[in-house]
Amino acid sequence: MKYIVWFSWWIDSTFVAWYLKKQWHNILLINIKNTQEQEKNILEKEKIEKIADYLKLKLKIVDATSIFKKLVIDDFINSYINWKTPNPCIKCNELVRFKILNEIKNEFNSEYIATWHYVKKFFSRKNNFYSFSISYDTYKDQSYMLYRLIKFQNIMKYLKFPLWNFKKSYIKNILKNEWIPINTSKESQNICFIPDNDYPRFIRQNTFVNLQNWKILDTKWNYLWEHNWLLYYTIWQRKWLSLNTNKKKYVVKIDRKNNVLIVWDNQDLMKKEVEIEWEILLINNALKIFKNIYWKIRYKANLEKVNRIVNNKIIFENPVRAVTPWQHIVLYWKKNWKFIVIWWWVIKT
Repeated sequence: MKYIVWFSWWIDSTFVAWYLKKQWHNILLINIKNTQEQEKNILEKEKIEKIADYLKLKLKIVDATSIFKKLVIDDFINSYINWKTPNPCIKCNELVRFKILNEIKNEFNSEYIATWHYVKKFFSRKNNFYSFSISYDTYKDQSYMLYRLIKFQNIMKYLKFPLWNFKKSYIKNILKNEWIPINTSKESQNICFIPDNDYPRFIRQNTFVNLQNWKILDTKWNYLWEHNWLLYYTIWQRKWLSLNTNKKKYVVKIDRKNNVLIVWDNQDLMKKEVEIEWEILLINNALKIFKNIYWKIRYKANLEKVNRIVNNKIIFENPVRAVTPWQHIVLYWKKNWKFIVIWWWVIKT
């Protein structure tokens, strides 16, 4: 079979390339360059080429910096400066990466696109419909990150996810035993286009927003401290607050007009319902058809049971901690032992 493999110098994509080669498939490695930060590009190019040479596989590097900036980076910055929770990886998968991979698949007449995601593809013969179900390694499961691809059924049918039934620990051991030149103790970073993970630094360098330090207040308007700079914070965050108190405090409101942060105590973060901004229905009358509906509001969140859905509100069976406006809530249907993506919303409040 002819595969294109979405490739980086991280552990998971390296294992996918090695694994498919061991099965005698014809493989072309595809690396998508998405940032103009020179130091990061030089370092990654060297490491990518080193691993590709070791595996004796062809490598193609695609420059997507222009389209990536327009559709992902600019959206990330605009979300942050308007205090909306950004979802750059979800945006990138939907608008950039998989469209590029599909174009290359067609260009080289490859049969499949293989990626390093921990997710299982699910196919409903009854509905002739592809979706995702949770991977064997539930801690690494990435169905939450990929759910928007369901809109592209013409791409979904060509996707392969070789890692769906592997544990991360097993993959690390294999790469060590094969002496592949990769650091198996290093994990991929949260946001690939911000190498140092300093979001405020990145935003400051790419925008003209300039807000000064000012007050942090509690919900009774008592003065607590001064914040560093408003763009250091998002809703429910506590990092960089540096409050002179033994209690954990979390940002609940960002008052841009007055340059003020409002904070709550930890016990105030638990909620039993959320209001949704809009809905995208994948299967008509899903809640009438399906029982055992679960939800996720973050990539690393546990699956939780939905009690009921009333108009534009979701009521949870158990209280939810730190629900954030503009997060994506993904619904799953439990069928036997599988959890299958069926629906998603964006959280309003």
